[in-house]
Amino acid sequence: MGHERVGLLPKTKPWRSLVEQVGAEAGDVEALPRVANRTLAAIGNRFSGLAADPNIQEAFLFLVDLARSATLGATDQTLLERTPLQLSAQLSQRLLTVTGSLETRAITQRAVADALTTWYRDRPATPGDLFEPKQTEAAWSGLGSGAGFCEVSRLFFAKFTERYLSYFLDREASAVLPDLASREAFRRNLSEHISDVSRHAFETSKITQSFSAGWFNKHALSGAVSKPQVNRFLGYAFEKLREEFRREEGK
Repeated sequence: MGHERVGLLPKTKPWRSLVEQVGAEAGDVEALPRVANRTLAAIGNRFSGLAADPNIQEAFLFLVDLARSATLGATDQTLLERTPLQLSAQLSQRLLTVTGSLETRAITQRAVADALTTWYRDRPATPGDLFEPKQTEAAWSGLGSGAGFCEVSRLFFAKFTERYLSYFLDREASAVLPDLASREAFRRNLSEHISDVSRHAFETSKITQSFSAGWFNKHALSGAVSKPQVNRFLGYAFEKLREEFRREEGK
């Protein structure tokens, strides 16, 4: 993979502490560690098969295609002329051609849209308008390197993980907390602390960043990337994320 070895990832707020803060007003404090662990177990189980989902494979290949369009000397640079909204619409059309889980398709599509929007808005050369195709080539040009690709791929994994963490956290709280009032209190707090969940997901996703630059430089810069190469990358990335969830679950 051409990756660096990554040790334990520091978190500004450990997962269990985050869940306890979200559930501070839920009433059943003793249930919160179970909610935290059940969420990590559920997301770990789900991530075990996600690399094989055609929606994720096609979406990640779409990001590779966009990054390759930005490389020096690329013959097809049409993707660079599109805004994040236009790119999201194009991805939506591509995902209609593949099979797989409809739930995963929806989460994947939103994660890519979020990642591209974040990248676009963070580029100082762009006006930040998602609707007008102004200076789009300047916005996407940084993607054409290992450093740029590892940043946008980390954003994708972070946004994807954030949505799954929120989904399973709400689901497991509904199963564990004793009454409707507790569940509603937990849900309200979750919406107020979504930035903490987002930050936790972004910190966790750093484990994918360490090897994506090397992978892009080795495979994408030399020519078209094959689906088997994408599948191997995704399998490795999701396994590293699962290891991180298991590490937190065992604390």
